[in-house]
Amino acid sequence: MGALNDYYAALERLKANKPEVLPKGSAINNDTVAMEAGRKRGSIKKSRHAALIEAIELAAQALGQNVLSPTQRIEQVKSKTKAVKNDYEQLKEDYEKLLQKCNSLLLENFELRHSARIL
Repeated sequence: MGALNDYYAALERLKANKPEVLPKGSAINNDTVAMEAGRKRGSIKKSRHAALIEAIELAAQALGQNVLSPTQRIEQVKSKTKAVKNDYEQLKEDYEKLLQKCNSLLLENFELRHSARIL
């Protein structure tokens, strides 16, 4: 029962925003409670710690932290990925335009120097 007491103590520290291991303002979830208790991420299992997980979820909701379901997290990550890909494509397009402009200016510079030598 020592581990369970450690988990609950860690949860209370996180709720009070006075963690000893993690930085202040850390989110309250299973992994942060486990790490604050000195355990590995993922050590809080639903099969063994159902009451603790419920307490963690209630604490997160009480503090206004958004507890997303796995499908909501996946959708959130997909939308972020799509936004990053769109930004990348736009930057790539802008880069290509700038390369064309740079090459055009280099050619123009070369032609002007060449015509100045002839005159």
